[in-house]
Amino acid sequence: MNNRITKFLAIALFLLSISQIVKGEAVDAVTAATPVKLKIEANTDKQLVLDVSYEENSVIREAPLGLNVDHRMLGKDVQLLNKEKKENNTLVYQLQQADGSRFYLDARIFPDGIALRYRVPADGPVCIYGEETSFIFPSQTKVWYASGPFQYGWLQQYQERETDRIEGELLAPPATFHLPNGIYAAITEANLFNYHGAVLLGTAPNKVQFGYVENKGHVETGIVTGLPPAKYWHEEVRNIPWIVSPKAESQEIVTPWRILMLSKDLNGLVNNQIIAQVSDQPNKTLFPDGAKTDWIKPGRATFTWYVQGSEKLSVATQKRFVDGCAELGIESVVVDDGWELWQQTEKEANGRTKWEILKELVDYAKAKNVDIWVWRSSSPRSGNKSDIGLVDPQERTNFMKKCAEVGVKGLKIDFFHTENLFTVNLMENILKDAAKEKLMVIFHGVNKPTGDSYTYPNLLAKEAVRGLECVGGEDSWAPGPAWPYHNTVLPFTRWLVGAADYTPMSFTTQCSPSVTFGCQLSSIYMFTSPMLIFAADVDEMLSCPGRSFIESVPVIWDETVVLPESEIGRLAALARRKGDVWYLTVLNGEDARTFDAKLDFLPKGKYQMEIATDAPGNRKQLVVKKSKVRSGQRLKEELMSGGGFVARISRY
Repeated sequence: MNNRITKFLAIALFLLSISQIVKGEAVDAVTAATPVKLKIEANTDKQLVLDVSYEENSVIREAPLGLNVDHRMLGKDVQLLNKEKKENNTLVYQLQQADGSRFYLDARIFPDGIALRYRVPADGPVCIYGEETSFIFPSQTKVWYASGPFQYGWLQQYQERETDRIEGELLAPPATFHLPNGIYAAITEANLFNYHGAVLLGTAPNKVQFGYVENKGHVETGIVTGLPPAKYWHEEVRNIPWIVSPKAESQEIVTPWRILMLSKDLNGLVNNQIIAQVSDQPNKTLFPDGAKTDWIKPGRATFTWYVQGSEKLSVATQKRFVDGCAELGIESVVVDDGWELWQQTEKEANGRTKWEILKELVDYAKAKNVDIWVWRSSSPRSGNKSDIGLVDPQERTNFMKKCAEVGVKGLKIDFFHTENLFTVNLMENILKDAAKEKLMVIFHGVNKPTGDSYTYPNLLAKEAVRGLECVGGEDSWAPGPAWPYHNTVLPFTRWLVGAADYTPMSFTTQCSPSVTFGCQLSSIYMFTSPMLIFAADVDEMLSCPGRSFIESVPVIWDETVVLPESEIGRLAALARRKGDVWYLTVLNGEDARTFDAKLDFLPKGKYQMEIATDAPGNRKQLVVKKSKVRSGQRLKEELMSGGGFVARISRY
């Protein structure tokens, strides 16, 4: 009798699952084991819509999906033909428009979010007029987002408001949301190749919709890529149509993945791995061992851009930095904009070319076990005839070969300032050509990371952040909020999608009076990157009381834990582990407070703790203290406005 009942229940459950698939509901083996439930269906108006819940809580309700391709509104007047489960647990929805044309929606469901993308059959170019993909949040959801889409737009201030008041706003991904039911969410895109990068637009109260923007300077001048005229730095033009063709040997247009991350707390949000899971794998020819390919070597670096005086870009200054890096154990020096003119500017040039002078520096550094990286513009710059950029394939190839010949290990490529299709393809071509010459890359003046460093592991970081470069420009070219607020928003927004070239830590030129020296030192642990470039002069670092923290900072971490005391825009407190050593990095917002937290991230045992923190009442003095602690013990530290500290905790 029990066997009959069991069989009956099994058949009933099977029939129920079939009926849900016919309705377009994603209730099957993919979702049953996860706290995320996804439903995609055509509603009574034949509009394709999305519902998402997390741990039985509604997150997104009746949000429209679709694309406007060649003035065809895919997703409107639509019929769901079928749904199949493919590799990587991908649900493939086959959809048909009223005119008989078909397209596909791929959905992947994870324990901590979802990923969606469109595939549109095409045997040639098509024009994209807009995108309908939307997320509708409950009223009184709180959101944090950068208010501009491009490099100098990225430098604008983070907004903090309720989604009831986002109509008309531009939200640069990743945007982070906190729902009234306590759930955290973040929205961005991943696997951006051969497609225009996207932003979020507030199209109605509580509704954000994917869209495309361009800098007004590019539109007005006809410049496709690169730094636009300064008067347009902060202006965008929305949803200009653009044309895309299928990739070679493909007969479909494939959009990037639209990502919705979900978590019950900030720790889960910071540790979300959806972008890594949906990104294309590295090309085995270029990267035989993926991210572990032997010539890809993450590390730390200095650069001379913030050094005072006219000699900051001279060879002599670069050598001084090489000497300091050798003493500190820092792996690289990045030679910034200006080295291209050494033949004219160096007093000891003696007729040598810039490459011959660079080779001298590379050899000098190599003898001290320090690598050299060089800066280069991605695109022609207005008024600068000495650098035509890397848009031309032959110029790009020749430049890469020459860098490799003289022994350069990496490139800092700057001035993209848009994420249109041309520039997205330019970035990929730069990464491919650099990989052929075994060159590592960071992108500056650029759009958000989209998982590109997983596909091209020679890409170690992208700027896409208002970093220390902007100190002093707060009321002009780099508008933004107070630094204590800004710094305590970034770990839970921008850093969700990948490493940034923030160039942290300065104790002089780039140290805003609104933050302390403790904050500056701790920032190299908070704003981590596989290519961690310090803003400080090497002399500042050599004489720093917290020098050992500079010498020992890892750039690749084994584990990160967000402490529950963290609050976006008020306090950022992260524990990071490298091997069996833990580091606690804390940055405070604008309100002075007593930091009081349990060290329960530590495994049981006894530990030696060394902490570098602000001297009481002195914003520009560090003190280093040592003590013995245990797992679960409470740690209390007084934090000034904009203050911070870093602790190194190891077993004894």
